[in-house]
Amino acid sequence: MATFADSAVPAAPTAPLRVLMTYWNGGGNVPPQRALARQLRRQGHDVHVLTHDSVAAGVIADGCTFHALPTAAQWDSAAPCGPDDEGAFIALHVSGATAFPADFLALHERLRPDVCVIDAMLITTLDMAIGRSLRCVALNHLAWSPEGRAQGFMSSIAAGLPARGGNSSFMGLLEAVPLTLSTSYAEFGAGSAAPHIEFVGPIREPEAGEPLPRRLPDRPFVLVSLSTNFQQQHGTLRNICEALAPLPLEVLVTTGRSLAPEQLDVSGGIEARAFVPHDRVLPQADLLITHAGLGTLMYGAGAGVPSLCLPNGRDQDDNADRVTELGLARALPQDAAPAEIAAAAMSMLGDGALRARCKLFASRIARFGDLARAAALVEACATVA
Repeated sequence: MATFADSAVPAAPTAPLRVLMTYWNGGGNVPPQRALARQLRRQGHDVHVLTHDSVAAGVIADGCTFHALPTAAQWDSAAPCGPDDEGAFIALHVSGATAFPADFLALHERLRPDVCVIDAMLITTLDMAIGRSLRCVALNHLAWSPEGRAQGFMSSIAAGLPARGGNSSFMGLLEAVPLTLSTSYAEFGAGSAAPHIEFVGPIREPEAGEPLPRRLPDRPFVLVSLSTNFQQQHGTLRNICEALAPLPLEVLVTTGRSLAPEQLDVSGGIEARAFVPHDRVLPQADLLITHAGLGTLMYGAGAGVPSLCLPNGRDQDDNADRVTELGLARALPQDAAPAEIAAAAMSMLGDGALRARCKLFASRIARFGDLARAAALVEACATVA
């Protein structure tokens, strides 16, 4: 198979393709995969998605064919769950699963797709596809940080698999597929990458709608976003609200699906909403306070907004470290006291050099990634010899 080292966008296929995508409902990994599915549908392809039942409505809304997992364990990222239980589920039923690859293979044999797109965290599924020489694309939604904690966790699972491409690490597995799409800005990664690894950015369509009207336009504007899914963020959100309430700021807190806005004690210039599209808010924001999920960080960086990170697990410590190294953010522990949060926020709002670095970074990247190129590369993987 081709290695996709050529930077030119491949020509579109002459006939519609049948594409099989598979991923788990991990929260932040879902939006770029759904965006890619929608783009492939717009280009006339028949897209099938094998995933958890909790994502079924979105898959169907995207115009794709949803396939339930016959035997693999179900998961809903919005349901309350502690980090230890989540890690154990990922190790047993996602990355190190035996049922997930079996379900995938059974569907593959029935559909006979032209190409597959496999979530990179589905390590055993990806390994099986490589071992059977299936036409497959890995979609990596983690920062390209080989020394990070998240990569170490993934590599501990990959180490038990047959060594693909001479390397049984997580990164080695991704280097063994014909094509890996990394849905982050290349600058958010670290270290070198093989020629067939394509950084396509945070692939998505811009949200429609007018900018959110400002309530207090004479004050600095702060957006607080700690994930739309359950990540035990309630205490952190309450500390942030306590920290920012006395300050001369306009603050919008988005609570996501795991906490109702009325459960927060808000006062001063703070408003709490369940959800507001980031594209309607970030271009006006002076500061983003976030859990350091990769998608949220890239949205902020793409809009030129500094980030104050309070990571609470998963890959978020790695992400916070990287964006801090880039000079675009600062980080505090998840349980930082309100006084610490208030001091950091006001310091960052007064840091002109920080704002300038963030604006310069945003001017050098494609804010929404390159969704068309990502789809074209998937098409090419299906058609090259």
